[in-house]
Amino acid sequence: MKKLIKHLAFASAVCVFAINAKADAPKRQIENQKFEIFDTGLGVRNGDDLASAGIWLSNDLFAMTSTKDLPAAAEKLLLEVRLVDWQTKTSKILVDEGQLVCWNPERQIASIKTYSNTSGEISVSYKLIQLTAQGQVSLRSDNVPINQHSCQATASLPPRDSLPILLREPDGYIERSHPDAPYKSHKNAIWMRPGKAPLDINVRVDEIHGASGNIGNYLAYAQKYLLNTWDSQGDSDTDRRLGGVGWNRPYDLTPYRLMALDGSIEEIPYPKILFEYGLKRFAYFLPTLAGVIISSNNLFLLQGERLTRIWPRPGLFGRITPEIIDGLVLSPDGCKLAFRHYANSKYSTPKSVTIINLCEKV
Repeated sequence: MKKLIKHLAFASAVCVFAINAKADAPKRQIENQKFEIFDTGLGVRNGDDLASAGIWLSNDLFAMTSTKDLPAAAEKLLLEVRLVDWQTKTSKILVDEGQLVCWNPERQIASIKTYSNTSGEISVSYKLIQLTAQGQVSLRSDNVPINQHSCQATASLPPRDSLPILLREPDGYIERSHPDAPYKSHKNAIWMRPGKAPLDINVRVDEIHGASGNIGNYLAYAQKYLLNTWDSQGDSDTDRRLGGVGWNRPYDLTPYRLMALDGSIEEIPYPKILFEYGLKRFAYFLPTLAGVIISSNNLFLLQGERLTRIWPRPGLFGRITPEIIDGLVLSPDGCKLAFRHYANSKYSTPKSVTIINLCEKV
């Protein structure tokens, strides 16, 4: 009898598992979609502190940091800045020593971080250069004090003890806290606009973040700022299912928001259609001219209700090998997406940069 009960319990458990598995099975199928791709063959061969894969200078020219092709270059932090030309699918050295930190498109100024090894200790220094949208490098032609981490005029920056999201220099910054007004998640963020009165943008400060650290995510093709890019699941501040009592927001999952230059806000509802594809979590949400990029261990393109995989491309027998994907950066025309991809998070793992033209299918 005990054996019979044991077998019945096991069968029941298997049955419940099968029912649950069936209930959780995706209702929609993810297909693969091919676009024009350029694998630059460049990247860093060690851990790095770059927040993005690089910087688009124009619709076709992309500046990025890469490890030099020298013995032990990764260990010695021997880096160079290269200019990638999408049209010719070639690259050349832009700055022969250092790492690209930031670029100010209005002032055409870039900051370069260099490393030196003295008596076994690594020291860091910065230099500011003139860098045009055409990829021309020269000495600076002015002496305006510029912050080496943001490439913006120091006079335009917020107080040091604040918690801002820096926008383009002419647009000011979004204030989430201030030395005289500490951070409170439920407060509305304030847009501090140069030469204009501060603007309450009616979005909670905990629902705004930058594309990389405290740098705002400007979508040039739309002339709007994307105020949030992260997955809203898994956080009781952004997911009603985990929020419990006290939830006082008019949505279940935090929407994505685009802020126009006049301060108006466009809300994009959380794409719940992804649940039907079996995608429960993702790391990045980026509207492009071709659709919305969804980044997980794959890159997906969401066009209406259709979700397709665009990276990695299927290998032998259609096999997909997931990779870590980060550092997404979109070209000004909203078409070309540059990103880093690598097999694992080990310090020594090479991180390669690839560019996909989302507006050109193959």
